[in-house]
Amino acid sequence: MSEPNPDGHDSDADGAHGTRVSGHADLSTRPDFEEFLLALCRQAEGDVHLDFAELDFIDISGVITVVRAAGSLDEGRFLVLHNPPPSMRRILELLGPAAVARSVRIEEDVS
Repeated sequence: MSEPNPDGHDSDADGAHGTRVSGHADLSTRPDFEEFLLALCRQAEGDVHLDFAELDFIDISGVITVVRAAGSLDEGRFLVLHNPPPSMRRILELLGPAAVARSVRIEEDVS
């Protein structure tokens, strides 16, 4: 069962791919989105799994927020992205491997 967070993102830690992220992740929601992600990273033991299948929109500020939150994890832990939208994948590619490789992983979901 999902409970809406103040930032408009749904949190469902029992989902098939970890926590579901829905709504918009852009400059206007960045402070709340960052707080949401950092709280997940602080609470989690091990890797943090995020499912973006229900995300309506993400811009570069939203992707940078994800990368920054991943950087808050201890070495050896990852922010694992499930179902990232194509725009998010493109932005991650543009940021380059040095920006994301240490703490972000994309897990390909096979249906």
